[in-house]
Amino acid sequence: MRMSLTTSALLLSAAALVHALPPSVPLHLDKGFWFGEFEVGTQTFTLPVDTGSFAILIEQGKYLPSASAKQTNLSEFIQFNGASEDGTGPAEELPVFVLDDVKFAGVTVSNFLVGNITNGDPLPGDGVAGFSPPASDFSGGDPTTSSGQGLIETLCETGVVSPGQFGLTFGTDGNGSFIFGEMDTSKISGEVTTVPTTTKDSWSVNTTRTDSPLLVVDGKSFGQIQATFDSGSPNIIGPLDQVRTILGSIGYNISEQTNDGITVALVRTRLLLLRHQRTYILLTTSQGTYDCSRTPARFGFSFPPSSTVHYIDAGANVLNRTADGKICTANVLGTSTVDSAEWSIRQTWFQGRYVQHDLDNNTLSFADLAP
Repeated sequence: MRMSLTTSALLLSAAALVHALPPSVPLHLDKGFWFGEFEVGTQTFTLPVDTGSFAILIEQGKYLPSASAKQTNLSEFIQFNGASEDGTGPAEELPVFVLDDVKFAGVTVSNFLVGNITNGDPLPGDGVAGFSPPASDFSGGDPTTSSGQGLIETLCETGVVSPGQFGLTFGTDGNGSFIFGEMDTSKISGEVTTVPTTTKDSWSVNTTRTDSPLLVVDGKSFGQIQATFDSGSPNIIGPLDQVRTILGSIGYNISEQTNDGITVALVRTRLLLLRHQRTYILLTTSQGTYDCSRTPARFGFSFPPSSTVHYIDAGANVLNRTADGKICTANVLGTSTVDSAEWSIRQTWFQGRYVQHDLDNNTLSFADLAP
């Protein structure tokens, strides 16, 4: 996101702690999204915690900038995929950015870029709270421009959070937590798996082809993938043709829809958040339905050199059921908006796990939650 700001306008200050950082901040699951409480200006908002984007965005008509907020006259077109409860709906947003106070877990960051959506589609809760790695620099060396501002990045840079890490625990009962700093090993059981990640834009696994993650369904490998971890929407998302093949091989009925004239951005910065160029293309999505009385297929991922397969929890693997409870929809979506082999590992896979995000060392670690 290219945004023109004077250098002085980007001076950030983390205010004195109202209290010490809490051991954890409660999160809750509602309609496919994990929510936390955030104060922006003088208001409190319920925002989904989204590791697939970095901005703080407030839904149209809900945010009134505080008296001390500073207007920037900056705006940006943003499109989200997976913004609806069923994980299929896109959302187009046009925020205007202001500098205001943002408070999370008792810590206030002053002069923080807040996206006040002035024209847009409905979003889960009151908007979006992004926790991805820093955005790529689109300034071209111009010292008067900025590519944006992330909340966790700012808290780490100002020393409020040290080391620069945070964890997400998503329980299978709909209760979760946001934990600052190092992994709390008292909350996990079994081995910890650690993978290297890219330094910018997304929590994407940074590996060579020979040690790329593997997609596994019911014990059968469907090949190597390019994996991105993203807590911000319901579905596991993969390339359309591969998802079609997998759904057919496990005996699911395939349901597809194609929307004409969907506005998308062709410059890919992460699987959830797409920005910059606008064009019109056909968007096709594919999902699988099956008789709820059958045993559902198990979707999982392994991360070499380990051969252990980390499956989606069985309870989280069902997106929804028909009113009579007879037909289930799998929580795996194929879409024409991602390239071959690209998979986005989303919140359903996070359930039952502790997922640790390390900005200092560019790694992501995970383990099963302790009983």
